This record gives sequence, structure tokens and C-alpha cells, in this order.
Amino acid sequence: MRFPTRLLSTAAVAAAMTAAIVAAGLAQNATPPAVGNQLAGPIYLNDFQAGTCANFDPAPGILLADLQFPAWTGALTEPSGAGAEAMPLDPATFGNAPIPVAQATTELPAPMADLIASRVALVVHDAENPDQTVACGNLGGMPDERGDLFIGLSETENSGYSGIAWLHDNGTTTTVVVFLANPKAQPAIESGLASLAATAVAEGTPLATPEATVEVTPEIDMSATPIA
Repeated sequence: MRFPTRLLSTAAVAAAMTAAIVAAGLAQNATPPAVGNQLAGPIYLNDFQAGTCANFDPAPGILLADLQFPAWTGALTEPSGAGAEAMPLDPATFGNAPIPVAQATTELPAPMADLIASRVALVVHDAENPDQTVACGNLGGMPDERGDLFIGLSETENSGYSGIAWLHDNGTTTTVVVFLANPKAQPAIESGLASLAATAVAEGTPLATPEATVEVTPEIDMSATPIA
């Protein structure tokens, strides 16, 4: 489906695309189901809204799949530590404390060219107060030869959140994958892991030690050409 972007205003184009997506039943049903309770915690709404991050239309835009962080994020950042005990989590096999990332995938019934021409911004809203934003990125640029386009999402209102959006042009549809990172949660995750490890030692539970493996050095093919 192509929209007459030269004849419609930015708001009209966004409204037309939103109507088409709602009619296709994708706007409210785009959230992938949680598998094995791997997703938990607050939901971060995100959508394409007419305008730019500096000045976008507050009216509801093109809704994307909800963003949620992995369940272990909330479990390790709870002050009581009760969440970590309920999962449970093994600090010996968890690895280092990472920066948690929420991810969601949506397929929109419109070519990428129409999305770009509609002049919209990808806005991520605060989980507790959707009227506030936590990250935003202007949609623009030129897709590569594979039909991929990547845009950055910068933090807004000193939220600490940032991310990346990956768009892939399928011809008549566009796949949008949004990644939202929360660096502020990393210290709490590290503290939670340390607390679990200390509890295990106090209870006399030995921490698992990974078995050593013999590393094999792969042979290098000097004629290999890296993919651009």
C-alpha cells in the first residue's frame, strides 16, 4: 500500500497509516507472547508519531509492539531480593552483570519508503506515565542494499534509557525491531548477583564452577573477504 505523500500533510499521512494498521488488526495485537515467563514487569509503549523528537504530535500514532525487559531484570533489581529467589537465579551460571535490554518486533503493512516519507519519530513512553517519554529517534535515512535501516534512540527527560531501531523493508511491509537499553539498572543487577552469591556461601551451597574446556584455535583463511 502506498500513500500519496506529496498530496497529504504529515499528520494526514500518519493518520492514514495508523488507520490502515488498525484495520489490519496489528496495532493492538503486535506484542509477541511471553515464553516461559521470560518477559515481566512494566510495559513501555512505543509508536511512530508525526513530527520530530523535538516537536511531535501528541495524538496517538502508529502503535508498535510493547517493550518489556527480561524477568531477571526486575528480579535482581528488587530491593528485597524476593524476586530473584522466586525465579530462581544462580549467580554462578548467570555471568557478569549486563545492561538489560527490552526488545519487540512489529510488522507494519506499509513499505519503508512510505514510513520514511511520512516524517515521523519513534517515541518510547514511560511505563508509569505514558504522557512522558524516555527515548526517541527521528526516522530518516537511506536503507542499504539489503533493505535495512538503523536509527538511534536517544534518552529524553534524563531518563537514562537509550536504544536502537532496526527496520527491514519487505516490499509491501516493514519489519520494525526496537531495542531499549537501561544502563541505570546495571549497578542494581550487579548488587543483586553479589547478594545471591553471598547468601549461597552463607548457606553452605557451593557455587558451580564451569568445567574447563580446551580451546581450539581456528585456522585463518587469508583469502576470506569480510561482509560489508
